[in-house]
Amino acid sequence: MSESRAVLEGLLRLAMADAQRIGRARRRNALLYVLAGVAGLTAYACAVAAAVLWVVRHADPVLGAGVVALAFAALALTVLAVVAVLNRRERRWMHERAEFYRGAGSTLARAVLGPRLSALAAAAMMLGAVFGQQRTDDPPPGPGSGPRD
Repeated sequence: MSESRAVLEGLLRLAMADAQRIGRARRRNALLYVLAGVAGLTAYACAVAAAVLWVVRHADPVLGAGVVALAFAALALTVLAVVAVLNRRERRWMHERAEFYRGAGSTLARAVLGPRLSALAAAAMMLGAVFGQQRTDDPPPGPGSGPRD
C-alpha cells in the first residue's frame, strides 16, 4: 500500500506544479493583453492626432503622427501574435497533461483496487451500461399507453 501512497503523493506534487504553471500563464496573459490594449489605444490616439494634424496643416507632422500610429499598431499586433503562440503552446501542454492524468488515474485505481476488484468494477459498469439501455423494439410509452379501466 505504501507504493500506492508514493504514487499518489507524486501525482499530487505534479498537480500542484501544474496548477502553479497555469496560474503563471494566466498572469502573463493578463499582463500581455493589457500591454496590447494600451498599444492599441495609443495607435488609435495617434491616428486621431494624425487626422487632426492633416486637416489643420497638410504638412509633415501628419507623416510623423502616422508613422507613430503605425508603429504602435505594429506593436499591438506583435504582442497579440505572441500571446496567440503562447496560448496555443499552453493548450497543447494542457491537453497532453490531461491525457497523462487520465492514464495515471486508471493505473492508480488498478493499483489501489487490485486486479480482482478492478475486473469486478469493470464488469459491474458494463452490466449497468447493458441493462441501462432502453430496448429499441419496444414502442416508447405515450399518452394512453397505460392500463385501461
